[in-house]
Amino acid sequence: MDLQPIRILLVEDNPGDARLLQEYLADEGRFLFEICQVDRLCGALERLTREEYDVMLLDLTLPDSQGLDTVRTAHASAPGLPIVILTGLDDETQAIRAVQEGAQDYLVKGRVDGNLLGRSMRYAIERHRMMAELERARKLEHYVATHDMLTDLPNRQLFHDRLDEALALARRARSRVALLFLDLDRFKLTNDTLGHAAGDRLLQSVAERLAHCIRATDTAARLGGDEFTAILPGIQRSQDVARVANKILDALARPFVQDGIELYITTSIGISMFPSDGVDSETLLKNADIAMYRAKANGRNNFQFYTPAMNERALERMELEYSLRQAVDRDEFVLHYQPQVDVSTGRIIGMEALLRWKHPTLGMLMPSEFIPLAEETGLIVPIGEWVLRSACAQGRQWLDQGLPEVGIAVNFSARQFQRQSPVKMVTRVLADTGLPPELLELELTESAVMRDAEAASATLRQLKQLGIHLSLDDFGTGYSSLSHLKRFPLEKLKIDKLFVGSLTVDANDRAITSAIIAMARSLQLEPLAEGVETMAQLEALRNLGCDKMQGFLFSGAVTPAAAAKLLNRQDVARYAGLVAGAAFPTPRSVGTPIPLGARNGEVMPKLCVDVVSGNAAVAESLHGTHRLEPTFVPVPRNSASEPVATPLGIADSPTIP
Repeated sequence: MDLQPIRILLVEDNPGDARLLQEYLADEGRFLFEICQVDRLCGALERLTREEYDVMLLDLTLPDSQGLDTVRTAHASAPGLPIVILTGLDDETQAIRAVQEGAQDYLVKGRVDGNLLGRSMRYAIERHRMMAELERARKLEHYVATHDMLTDLPNRQLFHDRLDEALALARRARSRVALLFLDLDRFKLTNDTLGHAAGDRLLQSVAERLAHCIRATDTAARLGGDEFTAILPGIQRSQDVARVANKILDALARPFVQDGIELYITTSIGISMFPSDGVDSETLLKNADIAMYRAKANGRNNFQFYTPAMNERALERMELEYSLRQAVDRDEFVLHYQPQVDVSTGRIIGMEALLRWKHPTLGMLMPSEFIPLAEETGLIVPIGEWVLRSACAQGRQWLDQGLPEVGIAVNFSARQFQRQSPVKMVTRVLADTGLPPELLELELTESAVMRDAEAASATLRQLKQLGIHLSLDDFGTGYSSLSHLKRFPLEKLKIDKLFVGSLTVDANDRAITSAIIAMARSLQLEPLAEGVETMAQLEALRNLGCDKMQGFLFSGAVTPAAAAKLLNRQDVARYAGLVAGAAFPTPRSVGTPIPLGARNGEVMPKLCVDVVSGNAAVAESLHGTHRLEPTFVPVPRNSASEPVATPLGIADSPTIP
């Protein structure tokens, strides 16, 4: 049997004892031993710097070291090497203390033979190995308890320990500590569209770049999800913190490459300072969190230092969330409707339901002011069901009033699609409201269907079997896979207003829009452009082959009563001269006209004015009895300086664009 010899470092200054030990071990035939003998402790320590041994046999009476100091020195120099004491002193007390100092066994010369000596060394080696494994297990357990397993950064527990330690040192040194709170921007979109595996890899890359942006004395930690922190002790000036924050922003702005795909992610950073923004870790973390939300409100991808005024805004946000939770029960939501127009015929082909919140103290709130909060808190699920039910009920009411049949488009959030049972919910709402399924169109975002493409495809096909229509909203702003897209039972592709807005001034956006339209046609999908505000955009879209549009050029989102009057005079776009190409007349109404949606001094027709009013006297006085032409009216502005369309003759409420 091929056995590896046990390598022994024998530290013994008596040549006779050394020979006797070698003879003992030579008689022990079951194991092989390889002995290296030195007569001083210093020689043994020197050997250990360049050679490896399995065990040390150590005498306690050496020329350069005596007693327990010999054990301490040897163990401190080679903590990974098991030590067996072999001495002439038979002292039980010293034996116990030697073991306490790190020795594995204590043998007395003259009372050992080869068998005992060999067994003692083998047991010492095994005990030491087991103790080393136990120590590694303890360290691993501590590491797991204090580190994030995905990124290897300190976790929340260790972060708090490090922050408390940094604050204690800062108090003694009368220095400053900076705390940076980072939250990745729109990380959920990456998770939803590319999956959690890709999201995890992205988090690992972010952690690696973050760690390279700070000093060795600083601490980067992951609190959970897409939240990271950095503790910067020993700070002298705020400018130094700003430089670190900018360094992090620049580092994360570079693309992350995964499987040959470039991903882009940014972060919002909030900064609090000890002692000016808090003297304990809890307060500093809370204030850095508040500053981070301020950075997000300022457009993301920036950093903000905490100021006391931010606390007020944080309280306002808490109050808004509380009010939002009560809004459905208090019947504070309303729906307005924006027409979708086929400019080749001038006819309204659909009405998109757009949510508004009649807040009891803040007034009418637009979706951008509360939908992100609803998404974050999960309230979008009950709110979304209310929107669907209310829109379907309104569509049924219009049918009962004898108005023309048009589709009712309803936005369906990613969270609704993923967490509810969409098929059961839509089936129930259609049955309760009596709206024909063919008049309902669900608008889904790319993030809603791309998180789990296979499951989404199955759900979409079940929805399609109900007889409803499906469209993909805001196309071009997410991470759609065309291989998946072609398998979804979609009928319409909505081109995001981001591209439409600069269609006539940006060649790249024009090229992208042209490609989207061509792709939609090739997939037998109907393209519809959102956010059309100028005649130049309309003509450009028509030239690219897109005739279905919606936007302020045609109408803002109007109340149900105003929408009903639009449907009652379906050829409103033709009257406005958009289809026939009629020249726009000069304004004949009193006051300075403020055309809805005008850009760069361009005067646009305010559509639907006389048609919505139904006021024959007004129409006759402005245009004559038998001929209707477009006119302009002064458009007031609300308190938020947003244009408000006010059709003549409507007394119920102003429309909200």
